[in-house]
Amino acid sequence: MARYEYNAVDDYGRKARGTLSSGDMNGLRDTLAATGLHLVSARQVAESGGSTLLRKKIRRADLIEFTYHMKTLIGAGVPLVSALSDVAEQATNAGFQEVLRDVRRNVQSGATLSGAFALHGDIFPEVFVAIVRSGEATGNMDMVLEDLNRFLTWQEEIGKTIRQATYYPATVVCMVGGLIVLLFAFVFPRFLSIFRGAAVDLPLPTRVVIAISEFFRGYGAYAALALAVAFAALKLYRRTEAGRLRVDGWKLRIPLVGEVIRSIEMSRFAHFTASLFRAGVEMTQTLVVVEKVIGNRVIANVVRQAREELIAGGGLSVALRKSGEFPPMVIRMVSAGESSGNLDATLENVSAFYDREVPAAVKKAFAILEPAMTVLLAFVVLGTALSFFLALYKMVGSMGAVR
Repeated sequence: MARYEYNAVDDYGRKARGTLSSGDMNGLRDTLAATGLHLVSARQVAESGGSTLLRKKIRRADLIEFTYHMKTLIGAGVPLVSALSDVAEQATNAGFQEVLRDVRRNVQSGATLSGAFALHGDIFPEVFVAIVRSGEATGNMDMVLEDLNRFLTWQEEIGKTIRQATYYPATVVCMVGGLIVLLFAFVFPRFLSIFRGAAVDLPLPTRVVIAISEFFRGYGAYAALALAVAFAALKLYRRTEAGRLRVDGWKLRIPLVGEVIRSIEMSRFAHFTASLFRAGVEMTQTLVVVEKVIGNRVIANVVRQAREELIAGGGLSVALRKSGEFPPMVIRMVSAGESSGNLDATLENVSAFYDREVPAAVKKAFAILEPAMTVLLAFVVLGTALSFFLALYKMVGSMGAVR
């Protein structure tokens, strides 16, 4: 993609200028048009060699720091351009600092903050832009930035919890896999000639181990290739709409893991629906944005169907109940919010519940998984050792009987 410096105007004739990456001039024009700007002129500029690398290193932590400082400054009455200048100069990530300076230039030239964010869709997701746009429309910018900061912080904490919880199981899985390969591909083949030459019937566990070892030696490379092909085929299948829908459905039905995934999606649904609705975004439009936030395609389809139900004159809670994918507690809270007119408040309660529930579900899942992995490791080690010693014991016994 090329980098362009552009000059543009909005519907009111206000000028905007900045830099933006796009495939070609038509793509640049379409991108600007999507943010309410009309391209006047543009020229391609050289992109610094380190720019792309720096962009890739922009993390969620940078967005958390940005939203925190912006909501503090705007809440204190600091003008938007001055707030952007302060935050940009204090940014520790050079790539993010470059992005924020471009955002500031565009705002200074007359673009809205949400429009300036939308020009950097690789950094600011669509939902981020939509929530900021709702803050601009209602004048509650500090509130929506605080909501964004809280949710981004929660996502970061959940990510850390999951990473920490997976260290031990991942280590055990690697150990089990490495041990199996070591035993069956290198250790047991050295004893096959001894076992084959023995004039005794080998125990069943030993025969099973010998068969597995011979399979590893004869077909191990083909098996590894077949697994790699199957994995690649699954990834390609998941890129299709039908494939992603089916795979995401399987994920929700995996014991323990499905519970964690569903809890995370319920928190996303509740948090963003409450934030957008409280900021004054109409519910059907809110659900358009929320559908894109949901990571699981099955749950996202339910949100889309709920939107269609609302357009047809139905209720949100009725649509969610029909799907069978939303927990009864969420449906009851949504129904209560619709009846009382405090849907944003009841959804905030749902969000607060899952903010506590998700870390607990993650810890519960891995608390069960860790001993299971330990038992699996013990089973592999003891099973292979037992098959080896049973064969030796029988061979020694037969030698004693011959004497």
